[in-house]
Amino acid sequence: MKREKTVFRQNATLAKARLANGFWNGAHKKANLENINNLNGEEEQIYRRVETALRDGDGNPLATLLDQDYMSNLDDAERQRYVLNMSFRVNKSIERYNKVC
Repeated sequence: MKREKTVFRQNATLAKARLANGFWNGAHKKANLENINNLNGEEEQIYRRVETALRDGDGNPLATLLDQDYMSNLDDAERQRYVLNMSFRVNKSIERYNKVC
């Protein structure tokens, strides 16, 4: 029992040191940057397509982004989820476009 308590206390001391040194804040920021970098390429492609649609006056940039072949293979719930996800991404791109222009 005493050995377990010692190991537990050692682990607690190490965890307290990590908290005091800000280890988890740095790790959290690094993880967020990696996620942003992974998504950045795809988000940039969506932004470029939305930007082109808005400049050309196509009217509905969401309609140009939706993959009709992919949607035809989805059931109703999956289709709604797909459209909602894409509309969120299009709205983010439109907000970004409005800030730039």
